[in-house]
Amino acid sequence: MKSKTLSLLPGYAERLYAGLLGKVIGVYMGRPFEGWPKAKIEEKWGAISRYVHEDMGKPLVVADDDISGTLTFIRALEDSGLYAETPAAFFGKTWLNYLIEGKTVLWWGGFGVSTEHTAYTRLKQGYEAPASGSIALNGKLVAEQIGAQIFIDGCGLVAPGRPDLAAELARRAASVSHDGEAIHAAVVQAAMVAAAFTQRDMRRIIDLALAQIPAKSLIARLHADVRKWAGASDDWRRTYDRIAKNYGYDKFGGGCHVIPNHALMVLAWLHAPDDFFLSQQIINTAGWDTDCNAANVGCVMGVKVGLAGINARYDFQVPPADRIILPTAEGTRSSTDVLIEASHLERIGRVVMGWPAPKKPKDGAWHHFDMPGALHGYRSEDGAYETRGAAAVSNVPAPRGLAGRAMRIAFDVSAGRTARISTPVLPTPPETPGGYRIEASPHLYPGMTVTAAAQVGQVEGAAHAKLFIRCGVQDGKVGQLLGYGPAQRLRADKPLRLSIELPADLPWPAWDLGIQIDSAARAAGDLFIDRISLAGRPNLRWPDALPILSGIVAGWVSSVHAAYPFGVESGQPATAIGQNAGRGLLVTGNADWADYTFSAKLSIKVADLAGLVVRHQGLERYIALVKIGEKMQLLRRWYGSDEILAEAACPFADHDWHALSLEVRSPRITARCDGRQLLAASDDRLARGGAGFLCEVGRISVRSISLKSR
Repeated sequence: MKSKTLSLLPGYAERLYAGLLGKVIGVYMGRPFEGWPKAKIEEKWGAISRYVHEDMGKPLVVADDDISGTLTFIRALEDSGLYAETPAAFFGKTWLNYLIEGKTVLWWGGFGVSTEHTAYTRLKQGYEAPASGSIALNGKLVAEQIGAQIFIDGCGLVAPGRPDLAAELARRAASVSHDGEAIHAAVVQAAMVAAAFTQRDMRRIIDLALAQIPAKSLIARLHADVRKWAGASDDWRRTYDRIAKNYGYDKFGGGCHVIPNHALMVLAWLHAPDDFFLSQQIINTAGWDTDCNAANVGCVMGVKVGLAGINARYDFQVPPADRIILPTAEGTRSSTDVLIEASHLERIGRVVMGWPAPKKPKDGAWHHFDMPGALHGYRSEDGAYETRGAAAVSNVPAPRGLAGRAMRIAFDVSAGRTARISTPVLPTPPETPGGYRIEASPHLYPGMTVTAAAQVGQVEGAAHAKLFIRCGVQDGKVGQLLGYGPAQRLRADKPLRLSIELPADLPWPAWDLGIQIDSAARAAGDLFIDRISLAGRPNLRWPDALPILSGIVAGWVSSVHAAYPFGVESGQPATAIGQNAGRGLLVTGNADWADYTFSAKLSIKVADLAGLVVRHQGLERYIALVKIGEKMQLLRRWYGSDEILAEAACPFADHDWHALSLEVRSPRITARCDGRQLLAASDDRLARGGAGFLCEVGRISVRSISLKSR
């Protein structure tokens, strides 16, 4: 469906950011009591008017399928290169590329129990969308659960002002896993998000969305009923009672049917059409699938009321500081934030709409803070006595000498009292509870330099600032600060430049990046961070076994069944990698990696196919050097098929240790064994990506791993 001509909408980037922020806020509001009925919620809190995670002893920022699915499945538009013309079948391919079965993004509740798990199984069986999610194949009950609705907001965010286009994208995306009323609900949600960019009347927004589905559908009838009930009383609880009586959970089967939950969303929109705070209070207090419902309501409301409306009655932004955990099979953005993800969606949306590409803020800085309230995940570390209350972080208009906006650090430090502000670059075990497995690789690696450009405000006393990298484990837990950059004196009203180079011998990945401010005596003032930039290229080595913490290879994304230290083999520690069935990968790195050489010593104990991987962009997009039978092959994996780029006789036997390497220098790929060139080929399809290992039905051991960038 080609996009109609529509002029670039003023403020598109900010409203898109507000919409995604609204969705994330909804998840973090509703997740701690997901599944609770209204009566239980009211008994404990009366009404939900704040983040209540601490009341439940739970973290605020968690991995959640509402966020992960939304930000993962929309990548189909970009990955296909077809954008608005991306077919339903390619959305299914995107699932297979980014989802690690049993681990990431979805609730893996079992075939016939979890709708998404059922659809994923159908995709693996060879069914393409829309068959993979169809009623004909999976049955009406399975196909009409809530999942399509909760994953669909991206289709509206990339089609601003075009509810018809958002609806068409939503139909294709939703058909991977759902059918029937679930698709109608997803279409309405996506179309409402799109319409909210240009419409301010909630009933008009809803009408434009309902025009995209059959008038005789149950979703359409539900809307008519809830609108009638809401019009009869200003008390949302009376409307809720009628919904519970006519569209309650007892009327629909399955674990989480779309109809009852969609009805509650309509309730919130109609009773709080212009009030973000009240809409979140209603949808969360109403219960049922609270994180999903609050996220969908929050996305529409965020676009509609904008950033000022989101924070009009409660500061929703500062507590989470925009943090998002986004675990997929491709680890580039596993630890990310709302502004980074909104910027990605904006780039996609501009192509979909036929608009020019956006300019990169502040020369393409990694963190630029150029959006009201955006903090890129930076929070004051208040968990320890020495740092508690020593700093407050906020997003403000940049002071004189800087442009745009900046992150303000208001500090008050003294001997024994240190200000420490940090953002995660890799999700760490204390931050991962919540039911969804974290597979992640960091954004920062040895060989890279981080630079902070800043401006000092008023300062009382003598204070110093420096960047730090948290990297290390003590007693099985993430702990010590191992890396500091040079300290700089804070001089009032002067520019400041802080930097840190990640050392080559880091034994563990970088968990957090931060700014530390301290003083030998009391000092207070303001530091304004203009931008955080990255330079340099990764140069890594693991001479022995890979770092493993709580059964996870730290900083590596794993779809293998087992990876663990294997004592000493041939006089050196090694890492064993095992795969029980099918193909598994263990990879690190990110989409910024271009030309490099990846090498390791490898011993194949038994495997149908095994070797090295480079240019990794997911489970279905990478280059590999593999031993298969008596041959060595260079192959390109591309959505279900292995294209052989070159092959030769294998120069070694199983169980032997050999040094293998893959050099990628666009478009040339060179494979070596024990220092001698073995294979060479060219590929112009995959230009960037991470590196690692592949094993298909078998077990291998690896050691002496290194990556050198050019």
